[in-house]
Amino acid sequence: MDKLSYKTFVWPQNPESYREEWLREPQYKTVDGEVFYTGMGPVRHIVTGSGCFWGKTAIEDFQRLAALFAEDEPGNLQHPLMGIRYCYFTDLELVQEPEEERVRYNFTFTVALSNGEVPK
Repeated sequence: MDKLSYKTFVWPQNPESYREEWLREPQYKTVDGEVFYTGMGPVRHIVTGSGCFWGKTAIEDFQRLAALFAEDEPGNLQHPLMGIRYCYFTDLELVQEPEEERVRYNFTFTVALSNGEVPK
């Protein structure tokens, strides 16, 4: 099976979990102290996952992924089955004390709108 990738980074081992969700929140406005429902907000498409880098390059793999997190520009997140999502890298979490050959992590990507922006 092919590997998950984001920009220049290719996961050496695919994440253990990968989830896509589409979120919308109700919108309201207040007029003269009364709250009125005005419709649903824009769709937010979120991609989350978790996994473990292991082997002699585990810490370096995490550091390379963290370096991409520091970039402000979106890029292509390519899943071997789900295809390409143009995303901002919005969360990266180290979920354990790093060991010499094992690093557990969680990630979140927010899919950009067609104009490259993230929905509010």
